[in-house]
Amino acid sequence: MGSITEMGFNNIRNRPPTSSKSNKHRLYLAFYHQTFEWDPSIRFRTALLVTPKDPASSKGQSWRYHVNETFYGRGLYRWEYEGTQVNLLGSDPARRLVALVHLSKLDPEVVDEVVLAALLRNVRVDPEGGDGGAREWIRNAVRYLVEEEVIPPLPLRAQTIWQNGYEFAQRVEDRDESTVPTCDIFGQRQKSNILRGR
Repeated sequence: MGSITEMGFNNIRNRPPTSSKSNKHRLYLAFYHQTFEWDPSIRFRTALLVTPKDPASSKGQSWRYHVNETFYGRGLYRWEYEGTQVNLLGSDPARRLVALVHLSKLDPEVVDEVVLAALLRNVRVDPEGGDGGAREWIRNAVRYLVEEEVIPPLPLRAQTIWQNGYEFAQRVEDRDESTVPTCDIFGQRQKSNILRGR
């Protein structure tokens, strides 16, 4: 993985937050319903998600970063990194959010979603890794963002945070709530203002 300095993003490191905006963007670990079950023991797909605290329902204000399977013909798939703008209220129920884990606030004057998309290209993708490789990419991405000082150090290992979030998602999966159930890195419920897609 290259460093931020090597990529020309040295303005990110060691820079104190300067924004006083109350609706700073949040970085979440997001759990989605699977569209295709690669591993029966894993019920959810995982992504990193950046969104305002109160995203507008009519705008694509959020960004999703994850490893996604790409079809190459003849039944062949390759796993590739994808960082794209998304509308959280999309109409595809199979992809709706099950739960979120709040990782950190992001200061838009320090790092924005486009810069983050470029940074996360540095996290290695196992093209043959399947859904297990996709989960490993998420854990590596969280560690990378801490190492590069994009987010502050976290008191738990990335694997533990993922496991706490996964167990929280299992507990809330069948609840019919207007907002996406959200927890902290320890798996403790937090208030959420993010509307659930239908």
